[in-house]
Amino acid sequence: MITRDVAQIRPVLGVRHQRYDASCGSNDGTTGNETLGPIIDRLGLGRQYNSALLHAFGYGDIGTTTLDTAFMAVSGRLEHSSTTCADDFAELSTAQRPSLAPLFQTGNTTSTLASGFMATSTSVGTFGTYTATATGSAAGEAFAFYDLTPANRFLRASLLWQAEASSSGGSNLNAGVDLGLGAVDLVPHNTTSTTPVFVTTCNES
Repeated sequence: MITRDVAQIRPVLGVRHQRYDASCGSNDGTTGNETLGPIIDRLGLGRQYNSALLHAFGYGDIGTTTLDTAFMAVSGRLEHSSTTCADDFAELSTAQRPSLAPLFQTGNTTSTLASGFMATSTSVGTFGTYTATATGSAAGEAFAFYDLTPANRFLRASLLWQAEASSSGGSNLNAGVDLGLGAVDLVPHNTTSTTPVFVTTCNES
C-alpha cells in the first residue's frame, strides 16, 4: 500500500461499543433486532470519500457455570438517505452485507474448554464442556467494503448481533461497529455542515 493513501483514510464511529445481554434467551441477529448508530453527514467530513470499510467486532467472556453462552456472532450493514429522518434510511447494498460471523474461542483457563473451538450454530455444540470453574473468552469480526459513489448524503451503520444462552447466567457480548472512509477526491466539498455526525433520539437505539 502506498503510504500517502493511509493518511487519507478517515475513521468514523459506526455503532458505539456496548454490552449486550445473552442471558436466558437470545437475539437472532436479524435486522429487526439491530442496533443503529448515529447519522453521518458526508458533507460534514470536509472531503468527498468514495469508499467505506465496515468493521463489526465482538468479544465476550465465557463460563463459570453450565448454563452459559452457547453461541455468539456479529455482523453489520450500511444505510443511506437524502434526509436525516430515521424512517428514510435504506440499505446501501444488501449484496455487500457480511454474513453473521461466529465468535471463535480465543483463550481458556481450564482444559475443559478447547482453544479455537466455536459453536457452528445455535443448536449444534457449545463453546466447550462446562464445569463449575470453566472459563474462557471468545472474539470475532466481520468486514464489508462499499462503493459510496451511488450513496446519498447521509450514512448510518448498524450492528447485527446474535447471542444464545441456555439459561440465566449467560455471558454478555461486547460489540460495536467502526467505519473507515477512503478513496478521497482531490477537490474537497465547497459546502460543509457544522459536524459530520448527528445523534438524535430517533436515530440511535
